[in-house]
Amino acid sequence: MIDHIETKQIKLSKMIFKFNQDIANYQSDILQSIILDDIHSTEKFYTSFDNLNDTLKSIENFVNKNSFHDIDETIHTIKNRVIEYKAFEESLIKAIKANSHNKVHNSLIDFKTITLEFSSNTDEMIRLVDIMSKEKIQILKSTNSETQKETLYTFILAVLLILFAVYKLSKRHSATEKELILGELAEIEQKKLQSQLLKYNDDLEEEISKKTAELHQKIYTHFLSGLPNRNKLLEDSYIYKFKQMALLNIDKFQKFNDVYGEEVGNIALKLTADFLTLHVDDNNTLLYHIGGDEFVFAVKDSTKLNNTHFIEKVEDILKQYRRENFIYEDKRFTFMMSAGLAFSGSRKMLAYADMALKDAKKRNVQISIFNDDKALEKLHKEDIECHKKLIHAIDTNNIISFFQPIAPIQDASLDIKYESLVRIREDDGNIIAPFRFIDVAKQNRVYHKLTQAIINNTFEVISKYDIPCSINISMEDIENDKTIQMLYAKFDEFEYNHHLSIELLETEEFKDYKRVYDFCLKVRSYGIKVALDDFGAGYSNFSHALNLPIDYIKIDASLISNIDRDMNSQIMVETIVGLAHKLNIQTIAEFVSSKEILDVVKRLNIDYAQGYYIGKPEEIEKHIPYLFS
Repeated sequence: MIDHIETKQIKLSKMIFKFNQDIANYQSDILQSIILDDIHSTEKFYTSFDNLNDTLKSIENFVNKNSFHDIDETIHTIKNRVIEYKAFEESLIKAIKANSHNKVHNSLIDFKTITLEFSSNTDEMIRLVDIMSKEKIQILKSTNSETQKETLYTFILAVLLILFAVYKLSKRHSATEKELILGELAEIEQKKLQSQLLKYNDDLEEEISKKTAELHQKIYTHFLSGLPNRNKLLEDSYIYKFKQMALLNIDKFQKFNDVYGEEVGNIALKLTADFLTLHVDDNNTLLYHIGGDEFVFAVKDSTKLNNTHFIEKVEDILKQYRRENFIYEDKRFTFMMSAGLAFSGSRKMLAYADMALKDAKKRNVQISIFNDDKALEKLHKEDIECHKKLIHAIDTNNIISFFQPIAPIQDASLDIKYESLVRIREDDGNIIAPFRFIDVAKQNRVYHKLTQAIINNTFEVISKYDIPCSINISMEDIENDKTIQMLYAKFDEFEYNHHLSIELLETEEFKDYKRVYDFCLKVRSYGIKVALDDFGAGYSNFSHALNLPIDYIKIDASLISNIDRDMNSQIMVETIVGLAHKLNIQTIAEFVSSKEILDVVKRLNIDYAQGYYIGKPEEIEKHIPYLFS
């Protein structure tokens, strides 16, 4: 009997111990899922719950089978706790799936409450088992002392097992408390990291805003003047639908840059921008610096400023600009501006103003206004097409020279000279005359490349055929330091300088007289002859003949073309020839187009004749048969 009671007591104690162990495993799996925030570990605590539930059913069946009715109520309470655990399990899964820290926190509170109540119910079950054991031992003592002793041993063993179970449960509970504390600390750390992340995000947004503002500044503002640039003008054209626009350009600013350098040039541009800003006296007129030496006035609302007043306003600004003295360090500068105006065209208005500006430059007037008759637009398109052909010819070495003979008409023993004249040869063999592309080359700043090509062509012909030739050098060439350096470098290496002559063009535009004088001296030091072109076309030519070291003067076509019928031209030419010979300068008559003209210039003692009657400009090979006749 004692063995039977002891066996039941031990079996029940083992079941209770296992039940406590299952509770501890289930609690551990739950906490692991919370701390790791791992919804995929739910399968593990599903298994733990099933083990817990199975053990409880085994205890319940054992109690019912062996009439331990005193703990029925406690088992019923524990079953309710298991149901509460199940409800907690479902709410926890939802909280984890929703990634809601508040719901997870609430579930932890519920979990802690159920855990404490579970512990209380388990203690109660242990207490009731203890009471039952004592009662049965008392019964056994009354029947058999030996049985009482065995029962006592059994009881002690059961108590020890229970105490051990309580110890393990307490230890597990302590571990659970620690894990909960660690979970709370982790949550605090996570909030701290979130705060740092939010601050970093704010700093990043501030930096992005700053960089965006800097990028906007670079895209829409000219770096030198700080004025709105071409991009801003084009954008504003869509907003305001401009009806009045003036494109302003500083005259001959590239030459100023070449002489004084880019740094001083940039300062001059900044001073010009400041000057123009002062003259924008209303909010209706916008000022732009669209690049280099070009500025734009554009009117937002033309109803507030009619076209006539706009023209007068631009004229007044250009007049004041011409009078303005710009001072930098010890230097004092004055500039002039040209302007192209447009009053139509919408999106093409800037292009139309540019066409008008080119027209002003070409006609040497201060202001030109674009008309809707398409004439300027046609010229502009022709210039663009000519520019393409010019660049293509430069790239493909199709800047060629035609040579026109300059024949001696007083002394037949002298050599025939040949003037090297620039031409463009197209891919189909068509020849383009210089009047079509010279201005385009200057406007697009590739004129120096034409000069270099003609130098190369002429030097090659002189070297190959041992004949005297002349090349044309303009004031633009003389004022370009790179061109001058290129010329001197060529002269240093050339073996036939004695066959070479330099014809000075645009003599009316000599402004830096010392520079021209020094150039003539330098050229003559190489044994090269110097000629003044278009002599007689202006009064300053006589001053040049007296003051410059020259060898030839070429009498202008305006005096020669009708000299056979115009007595005044004969008197003028006779005077020029007399003066030249007294200065030991030889003379050349241009535009000799008939025998009658040739007879007159020969009678007037002109030394050389040049014109279509003498020979037209052609490739040098077409003149070769005459060279050795």
